[in-house]
Amino acid sequence: MNEKKRTKLFPYNFKLLLLAILLMYIIMVAASFYPPIISNFGLVPQLSERLYGIFTAPFVHASWGHLTGNTIGLFISGYLASLQTGFRRVTVFIMIVTGSLVWVFGEYGNHIGASGIVMGYYGFLFGTAVFNRNLVGAISFTMLVAVTYYMDFAFLATLLDFSSQTSSSNHIFGFISGLLGAYIFKQNKKSI
Repeated sequence: MNEKKRTKLFPYNFKLLLLAILLMYIIMVAASFYPPIISNFGLVPQLSERLYGIFTAPFVHASWGHLTGNTIGLFISGYLASLQTGFRRVTVFIMIVTGSLVWVFGEYGNHIGASGIVMGYYGFLFGTAVFNRNLVGAISFTMLVAVTYYMDFAFLATLLDFSSQTSSSNHIFGFISGLLGAYIFKQNKKSI
């Protein structure tokens, strides 16, 4: 396989996402030896001392199962999102906006995990398909929904999961942030 095809198959943006996932696993190993990492680096709504959680919470997970579930979601949705224009900018946007909305409107508790980012990528792919009238975005979003459904990770069930152990605000605000990012950073098509 030549270099150009390899780059298209594994774009640079996706490699950055893989590094972020690796960091999540390193943090989980560290949390196995020092459990306060989980409680100290989460996002606690309306507590100004924990605003840093906007940036740290997506990397911290409650258990190996939690991390594995988010890894699968990040791997699939992140790969498809990494093929879109503006991926890095939108990823930072999703992280900041989701975290900020959770901090302002979320239920009191320690919000951790990358599910807000995962749902943000869902929103971004959907928004890219709609706002840009992007066929690749539409196909990517359709593939994402189909693959996650086939793997028994139903998109709507995950988006609207209000169980006590789930940060539903992270899921909902993540999706909204992704939609908003797709709209704000949509490609402007110039008239000819």
